[in-house]
Amino acid sequence: MDFPYIAMLWNPSHEAQSQGAARIAPVPPHESWRTVLRRCGVVVYAQETSVPYLEAHQLPEGNGVILGILFDRHQNRRLTADAVHKISKPADASIDTARRISREYWGGYLVILSNPHTGDWCVLRDSSGTIPCYYTTVRGITLVTSDARNLLHLTNCCDQRGALLSKEVNWQYLAGFLAYSQLQIRETALKSFSELLAGEALAERSDQRFLELVWDPATFIETDPYESLDARCESLRETVQACIDAWSGVHDWVVHSLSGGFDSSLVLAMLLRSRKRPNVVCINRYSNGPAEDERHYARAAARMAGIPLVEWPWDIGSRTLDMSCTALPLGAKPSMTALLSVLQASFYSALKAAHRFDAIWTGEGGDHLFLSSGTESVVADSLQIRGFRTGVHQVLRNTARLTGRSIPHLAWETVRNLIRGDSSHLESQICVNSLLPTSHPLHQDLEIYVRHPWSYAGNGAPPGKRRQIMLLAEVLNRLRPLRGTLESVALQPLLSQPIIEQCLRIPTYDLLCDSRTRGLARRAFATDIPAEILNRELKGQTTHQILGLLHRSSSFMSTLLTEGALAQQGLLDVAALKPLVAGTIPINAPQLFPLLACLAAEVWVRTWFDIHSGQPRLENSKRTVSHSTSP
Repeated sequence: MDFPYIAMLWNPSHEAQSQGAARIAPVPPHESWRTVLRRCGVVVYAQETSVPYLEAHQLPEGNGVILGILFDRHQNRRLTADAVHKISKPADASIDTARRISREYWGGYLVILSNPHTGDWCVLRDSSGTIPCYYTTVRGITLVTSDARNLLHLTNCCDQRGALLSKEVNWQYLAGFLAYSQLQIRETALKSFSELLAGEALAERSDQRFLELVWDPATFIETDPYESLDARCESLRETVQACIDAWSGVHDWVVHSLSGGFDSSLVLAMLLRSRKRPNVVCINRYSNGPAEDERHYARAAARMAGIPLVEWPWDIGSRTLDMSCTALPLGAKPSMTALLSVLQASFYSALKAAHRFDAIWTGEGGDHLFLSSGTESVVADSLQIRGFRTGVHQVLRNTARLTGRSIPHLAWETVRNLIRGDSSHLESQICVNSLLPTSHPLHQDLEIYVRHPWSYAGNGAPPGKRRQIMLLAEVLNRLRPLRGTLESVALQPLLSQPIIEQCLRIPTYDLLCDSRTRGLARRAFATDIPAEILNRELKGQTTHQILGLLHRSSSFMSTLLTEGALAQQGLLDVAALKPLVAGTIPINAPQLFPLLACLAAEVWVRTWFDIHSGQPRLENSKRTVSHSTSP
């Protein structure tokens, strides 16, 4: 969600920090911003937003601020301004308080705590990663913001060239992004900024800085390995419905992106069962590529729900990429999604004009929660959790049917999974068709560099659960809304903390029961979803049209990439790249994400910097985009 904010934190007992804070105290960049909290040691501004449930609440005695929305864990009720006093005890700004908030509440929020007496402070980002959080330090003062652009106006932080803080590019981060496009780490593409990841807290106590994993997904794994499938289905159903109820209660109008898949159909079914049901209209996007027209399934779900369905064709069939891509809003990290969003401007404008809505709901996250693919690691999970005596032979047979592998092959894979440890998920994706040169020094420590902190927290977990945790790390941290795009009001209700925790508790072999992907979820929601969707195995995709887009844009890509900043820095294997962008060899599906990563990274550099001079573009964020493609 796009909830712009700026916070400044310092120790008021340090004279130098207090003097520095007085010099660089942020001034709201626009009249739509308001002061949420201002006192010794902390200043917080937030921008007024059209999203009705995004609020800013000051804690009692000025001990901090809550940004976003919280639900009480026990009653699933929205936390109101009158109940905010329960959040923080007087003068308590510790990691322990952050843990308690994460344990007792859920939602989409950022909490800033500050103790005026000790100078201690703490910033907590919720485990769903709903509201972005970037931070940097200037002269001992910590600046926290949802968007690096919010700090462009802090001229007293600028160096002699007029650049905010250090505007130096983090080329190592960009190299990691090229090698692993799902990269989700604390570093950003700007050296001066770091990202607080989902479920983390940044704190300072007694002048010592702490960065801690407050919400650890590994702690929710396997509380009862022998619980029946019926009991698991009931718990899953209750948890999903409770979260959908909570979210639906804060909306009046919802546009639901109904792809026709299991997850979006599930969200629609539970939405209509909510106690406070908002007005709903469903949108389905379609094209004529292979597996890109899912209207048959979407119509079935809408018909069963009695909800109107608007069918809208994808409109990039004749489009090409051009230098307008570099007019993207500035972000601290490159984004493949943002790169493609510029092609959807007409759709978003028409959607805004045609429908009144508070948010766009999606079924995002179901693949990661319910498990959308078979995996050999479930047998290893069964062995590690229940041993040889309980059901391992049945799990082996089910997995063989699910994956199409032979039982001897699965037995060998099981042994390998148990031996090789927690790197299996990364090994399967890093550097697949990567265009980062093999000679680049990052390759020596690549697996270590790209690891999300959760990969270490889950070291003792079963292999299948480690893989699920890493998949969740990717999806929970990739939502980085760019102001000015409609994605800023997207909501993924399945990625609510209670649902995530419930799915982590369920062993992989139960999630994949009945020898089916999403096996348990299919059981749990069998009466809510049309039979043709319930029995559907293949997912829809947009691969065909994106590949067509890249083919049509080969001339632009050739100039942009072979003569661009990445190539100058030695981050691109130009010899391998040239045949792809020149059209002399076809671009195939496995090369799609590596090539999009190159485009997103190059566009990011050109969005922030004038590559002719190497200087940052800083004119009030309203840059004059150069249409030259020369370096």
